[in-house]
Amino acid sequence: MKFARKYLTLGERFEERGKYVKAERLYTRALKLIEGKVDATSEELIPYLYNLGFIQAAQEDNSESIKTFGRLLPILLKKHGQTHADVQEIRDVLNDIHAEIGVGCQAVSG
Repeated sequence: MKFARKYLTLGERFEERGKYVKAERLYTRALKLIEGKVDATSEELIPYLYNLGFIQAAQEDNSESIKTFGRLLPILLKKHGQTHADVQEIRDVLNDIHAEIGVGCQAVSG
């Protein structure tokens, strides 16, 4: 898990510099490493899915960001419940992406 965290941190540095493609590669690599060590619904996945989803959204890779946030949302719901700010943030982002691509938002309301 140490390497996963290092890739995540390095990805954050590249993201801060606007190097989104490199950041996405590092986030993806970090996620793959952590996925091999934890359950598919582990709370430890939250920062990895969160960062990857947002960098995908920033690059307008809507289908991938929807998949990533779709994995993240149930973990956040399990950890925090329906009304938590993090849950609302991801729902809002998913709603925005769906509106942008012209898809109904009912899929992210539950």
